[in-house]
Amino acid sequence: MKISAPINFLPSKASAPIVIPVWLIWFQCVAFVTLYSVWILPEVVGIRNTALVAGAVSSLFVIYQFKYLLFTKRALPIWLILCLFAWATLHLFFIGQDFNAQWNEYVRIWRYAAIGFVFALGLGLSLAHSEKKNFWYAIYWGLCIPAFIYLVKYLLTRYGSNFGLMVPSSLQIYQSSAPFYVPKSDYIPFCLPVLAISLGEIKHIFQSKGVSGLVNFKRISVYLLVIFGTLFLFYAQSMKNGFLYALLCAIVFAVLILFENSYRTVKQRMIFAFLGIAIATTVMYVHVHQNATWKALIADAKIAVQLEKYDQWKYNREKGFPKNEFGQEVSETSYQRIAWGMVGTKLSVENPLGYGLIEDSFSKLAKQRWPETMDLSHSHSGWLDLALGIGIPGLALILGAILLLMKQSAVVKYPWGDFVFWSLLSILFLWVTTESAQTTTFAALIFWIGLCAGLTQDPTHKMRSNANH
Repeated sequence: MKISAPINFLPSKASAPIVIPVWLIWFQCVAFVTLYSVWILPEVVGIRNTALVAGAVSSLFVIYQFKYLLFTKRALPIWLILCLFAWATLHLFFIGQDFNAQWNEYVRIWRYAAIGFVFALGLGLSLAHSEKKNFWYAIYWGLCIPAFIYLVKYLLTRYGSNFGLMVPSSLQIYQSSAPFYVPKSDYIPFCLPVLAISLGEIKHIFQSKGVSGLVNFKRISVYLLVIFGTLFLFYAQSMKNGFLYALLCAIVFAVLILFENSYRTVKQRMIFAFLGIAIATTVMYVHVHQNATWKALIADAKIAVQLEKYDQWKYNREKGFPKNEFGQEVSETSYQRIAWGMVGTKLSVENPLGYGLIEDSFSKLAKQRWPETMDLSHSHSGWLDLALGIGIPGLALILGAILLLMKQSAVVKYPWGDFVFWSLLSILFLWVTTESAQTTTFAALIFWIGLCAGLTQDPTHKMRSNANH
């Protein structure tokens, strides 16, 4: 009997290099910019879905061309996400506690995430394959658009009437439910990454040789403008966690400036790191000074941790809130986030495989444990909500993929290595206390992982160590 030769997925040395048409990469970039620009905007589902599907279809060709990369060690994060989809399917049919609700999410959230993952993976492979700097600019400025749209809306809403402008409803900012209302919890997942990436670019510029001081100053000024624009958005929307995560990113920035290998002197690095921390701390101080809830955070936390004595957390505003040691009513956000976080942690330990729902597992499990609970939804911790929904195994697959990609980013050529590290760092932070376990933000999480997984592959087999990262 004739034994056939084993299949070799790797290209031979004699084979011609794979070439992705430039026009196709531009098509993917335009689809990405379109998608990211409107992802959190209501009333534009058709545009969003068209960009998502068009990007995914174009990415299928790219993934097919580089299919051999799926069988390398660096592809492990990709396989972890594929295992996540398999786990979600297994959970649906054999583990979940509410098949009908889970099925509705499966054909909505998980399908949405799967299409986005295909799009993102193909886009990342295309960008990793190309040496053109223009693609980097397209992706970076595409990430800036959600914050830019907000700033335009803010100016029109606040000052449009002063100039006699009739501002349409779609260009106004709303503080509560309305046809064009965007929840403030959506802004952080879509705006914090570009702030973190901008910090990474500033670090790279500071550590680079051979560029004049004036050129560096201009480049740094542009990135600072993006950072302060994003911080203003957080300020206008009163996002405490947005400022906190920005400060954490600034701390990581300062630590890397101080301890990474660099041609800069120790004195120069200390001054630059100090300036970064000083600016971030000043902005944070102004926010804390103008936001009274920060001042009573510790006192409110002391009340929130006493779950049985002060059980108002069960009723989501329906029975008011207790008073702290100063005789003041606790802050709603501080009290509920801390109490729900503790409750969610207990529930995740008791239900390690999860309830099955991305969006509503916390309320379902809390209702099972405490039937008197009313109108609960999320625990307000994205990672905790995922643990409650898809279980600790599902959460481990996601976190494992992110941490592996951050590690792999150290040997990815500039600018994509910094792009991967800083974007995923910000995502690790923002999912800690942000209400992110929802259709749009969960799909965006999987999209980011897919994009970074594609960027960390090296289709040219010329992976170089990035001395500046």
